Amino acid sequence: MATREEYEQLKAFARIDGALVGALWIVSFACFIGGFAVPVLGVISLFTGVASVVFATMRLRKFRDNILGGIISFRRAFGYGCFTYFYAALLMAVAQFVYFQFIDGGYLIAKYTDAMKNKDMAGMMQSVYGISPDDMKLALDTLAALRPIDVALQFLTTDIILGVMISLPIAAIIKSAGKRR
Repeated sequence: MATREEYEQLKAFARIDGALVGALWIVSFACFIGGFAVPVLGVISLFTGVASVVFATMRLRKFRDNILGGIISFRRAFGYGCFTYFYAALLMAVAQFVYFQFIDGGYLIAKYTDAMKNKDMAGMMQSVYGISPDDMKLALDTLAALRPIDVALQFLTTDIILGVMISLPIAAIIKSAGKRR
């Protein structure tokens, strides 16, 4: 069982790494939004999102090797990952709230609406996802009715759940054999 000091240390390092991962997520989100105007930014958004998982894994390994002397249990690695993604999700939710409250002005919904007016896009949504143009319009109208805080909280919840799910395999990979700490 970890002592209080070890727990506080884990949270402190996870907070720093969460801020760094959150910054990567914010860059990814900004590139996603910019991808509507400059398509290459959409690709950069995807790579940045994937890179954030690799970065978080590398930071956990660095924590294990440099701070814990190369020994970390699955439980501690999992907790570290959960805390890291929790802090990143909080930072991302704040950034998304600010974006949707003060910057967006309906831009995102307008871009999706414009995309759905394209016959090819509507046909792809129908054939690949089984979503009719009327269903997509209803979904976009529902999204447009959401308040910025609602959108941010939805993303916060999703990011936390994904963070917990991602932390499981990362902890399994990073855990090290040795004396249990």
